Amino acid sequence: MRDWKRLTGTVADVDVEWDVPASRLNTFRVGGTVRCVAHPRTEGSLKNLLKALKAEGLPWSILGNGSNVLLPDGVWDHMVVLLDRCSGRLEWPQRDGRSGTVRVGAGMKLAQLLRMCVRHGWSGLEFLAGIPATVGGAVIMNAGTRTGSVEDVLERVRFLDETLDERTATRSELSMGYRSGGIPGGAVVLEAEFRVVAEHPRLIAQKIAGLMRERHRSQPWRWPSAGCVFKNPPGRSAGALIDQAGFKGYRVGDAEVSLLHANWIVNRGRATRDDVLCVIRTVRDGVRDRFGVDLELEVRVLE
Repeated sequence: MRDWKRLTGTVADVDVEWDVPASRLNTFRVGGTVRCVAHPRTEGSLKNLLKALKAEGLPWSILGNGSNVLLPDGVWDHMVVLLDRCSGRLEWPQRDGRSGTVRVGAGMKLAQLLRMCVRHGWSGLEFLAGIPATVGGAVIMNAGTRTGSVEDVLERVRFLDETLDERTATRSELSMGYRSGGIPGGAVVLEAEFRVVAEHPRLIAQKIAGLMRERHRSQPWRWPSAGCVFKNPPGRSAGALIDQAGFKGYRVGDAEVSLLHANWIVNRGRATRDDVLCVIRTVRDGVRDRFGVDLELEVRVLE
C-alpha cells in the first residue's frame, strides 16, 4: 500500500478523502474503493500536487464527472484528482454586439454551464444538454451529439502539458476529430473558451428542454450508464450493428445492453466492472464475426 498520507501532507491547499467508493466517482456506478481522492483548491496546489506525484512515480488520474470511464473493482491503490474546487469558475470576458465568448473552468459540469448560459442569455452550447460531463472532459473527448460538438464552438483551451508547463492552444492549433479534442497526451485541461451569441433566455431554455425530451425518448436514462460505449465506425452506427447482431437485452450479472439504445450498457442494479467488460467483449466479438467490423471503445477502461 502506497504512503498517500505522507505525500498529501507535503502539498498545501489540497482536500483529501480516503477509501472512497468508486461508485460515487462514475456514472456507471460500478467499481470498488479508491484509496485516495484529492481536491486541490487552487491551480497552484493542483500543479504542486501533480509535481509531487510525478517526482515519486505514483499513479494518478484526473476525473471530471466520471461519465466516460470504467473504474476497477476491489481496492484501487491510486489517486483520483478532481478539479471541482480549483477550476470551476466562469467569466464573460468578451462581447461584440450579439456575439461573445465564455471562459469556463475545466471542473464545471456542463449542466451548470448551461444553466448559466440561460441566465445570461447566451446561445450556442445547447447541444451539450444531457451530456453528464465536465467542461474538461467534454473538451478532451470533443463531446457532442448530432446537433453539434465542442469543436464547433471552441475558441481556445488552456492546459498543463505532460511536463506540467502551462500552455494555451487555439482551435486551429488542435487536431480535433470524432471523439478526440486533439489535446496532447498526458495534458490536464484547466480552462476552455467557447463562442456564444446573445439570445432571449426563454428561447435558450426551450431549446434545451426540447433536446432533453428527445434524449429521454431515445436513451435509457432510467439506469446508470456511461452513455455510448463504442465509437461509430466510419459511415456506420455502432448501435445499429449491435442491434442487428442480436445483442439488445444481452446481460451478464446486472450489466445489460439496453433494449432502448444498443450502444448503451446499463447497470440494472449491482453490476461489476467485470460484468461490464464481459458484455463489451462478447458484443465486440459478435459484431466482428457478423459484420467484420472491429468496434472501438469510447469508454476509457482505467487500470
